[in-house]
Amino acid sequence: MAKGKKISRKELLKKPDEFITLSSRIINWVRDHLSQTIWIVSGVVFLGMIYFGYSAYQNRQERQAHEKFFSIMELPDLETKIKKLEEIGKDFSGTKAAFDAQVTVGHLYYQKKDYNRAAVAYQTALDKGNFPQVFRPLIQESLGYALEQKGDLQQAAKVFSEITGSKETLLKEDVFLSLARVYEKMKKTAEAKSTYQAFLKSFPKSIYASMVKERLARM
Repeated sequence: MAKGKKISRKELLKKPDEFITLSSRIINWVRDHLSQTIWIVSGVVFLGMIYFGYSAYQNRQERQAHEKFFSIMELPDLETKIKKLEEIGKDFSGTKAAFDAQVTVGHLYYQKKDYNRAAVAYQTALDKGNFPQVFRPLIQESLGYALEQKGDLQQAAKVFSEITGSKETLLKEDVFLSLARVYEKMKKTAEAKSTYQAFLKSFPKSIYASMVKERLARM
């Protein structure tokens, strides 16, 4: 097999350095396209300014909203507290504090036994809130209770059923019992029985297991 020609050290030194060659090409391109380069750099700088400016604005909005939220929570009058919390949702829309305020409004209306407005507040939080999905069952459960208390058993059952059918395990044990209870109120014995059986299958070691078995035996 023929061997390749060996390149001498002197010839190697005469070869142009690849980095220098690449740098020269870049410099030549920039020189030939100077106006385009200026526009590109200016655009990147402008977008960066917008991004950091918006981030600073968002951080300021979040801080102001949370400061207002905590100050409102110290108010003694319930009606005033609800009104001020609802204002946060309008003045600081899209912030985490606005979401917290919306859920709290639901809790306060529930506390007042105004279950219709409580349900509306919880549903609004679910529809517009930007929150980790792990918290969704918590709000759904509150919505289900409000719907049950106001007598809308069909919708309450629907909400509770969504939780039991979700992948999240948070609250699922309690919600199975709530769903069965609502079915019993609706005189849907077959659905209630099926829900209790699903509960025992999912939570055989639950502290409520013996109670559920007794209830099934009476159905």
